[in-house]
Amino acid sequence: MTASTHIPAFTPRATEVPVAPDGMVPVPERRALIISDIHSNQVALDAVLRDARACGGFDEVWVLGDIVGYGPQPNEVIQCLRDLSAAGTVVTAVGGNHEHAVLGVYHPLGGMHSRASACADWNRAALTEASVAFLEVLPDMAEAGFRDGTPRFTLAHGAPCASVSKHPRTSRRAPCRCRYDYSSDFGVLDRSMRVIGTPHLVVGHTHEPRIARFPRRRQPGGSTIIQIRENDGFAFDTGRFVINPGSVGQPRDGDPRASYAVLALPGSGSDAITVTHRRVSYDVSAIQSEMMRVRLPLEMATRLSYGE
Repeated sequence: MTASTHIPAFTPRATEVPVAPDGMVPVPERRALIISDIHSNQVALDAVLRDARACGGFDEVWVLGDIVGYGPQPNEVIQCLRDLSAAGTVVTAVGGNHEHAVLGVYHPLGGMHSRASACADWNRAALTEASVAFLEVLPDMAEAGFRDGTPRFTLAHGAPCASVSKHPRTSRRAPCRCRYDYSSDFGVLDRSMRVIGTPHLVVGHTHEPRIARFPRRRQPGGSTIIQIRENDGFAFDTGRFVINPGSVGQPRDGDPRASYAVLALPGSGSDAITVTHRRVSYDVSAIQSEMMRVRLPLEMATRLSYGE
């Protein structure tokens, strides 16, 4: 399984690391920016990056798929992710159903309504060769949040299934449909938690932010949905967790603002993991104007005003 997707390869500069009196090298806290469902909306992504940098910054970026589709700026979004990686940020990215549709792995009408299919067709025609190459190497699942060499989080677009766990990289292979189940009920989530190899799961696809908690051991009534309040930091306690940051480029929870999350990975001497959900306004009219200019479906532009 691919642990992370670095695009392009980056070699960090060597720095002096202080050593504790006991000879152990302390591990600093790391912050992971979690984004999903950007959907070719660079205006929203720019707003998210500005907000995240103003609120403490980030060391890693976890991208949960559907980078393209719907919007008019697929190449700009992909180049932005490339630039983050080139600047030294660890970018771990997975593909989603819109990547498969745009790449022609399956016909979009097989799982999309006609307006989404029209957007996929437009995105396919707009992609540069470099952008196609970027999308083609995205795995369906990845692992991140390493501590002592062991990953703590599985990243996926939709709900992972046993097939995806065994074959994390699809390339041009037809995708398993169940990987795009909407991870919004406990049955789907429970199935996913049983097939991944890490304690926690991070997914997108629903375009709605949420956290679900599962017990370490199966027990009746032990699973709960945790209400996420904007700007509140949620501290992980016992159990296993599913995190969904919502959508950057096309929220569907009645709030048109871009949605994302920041995960604080503990350093030495701490086991506390916290996740903070953020919303940020962006110039919706600017992206709508661009969608109209390139003649994407009107409904796809209008819905951005209402977060639906």
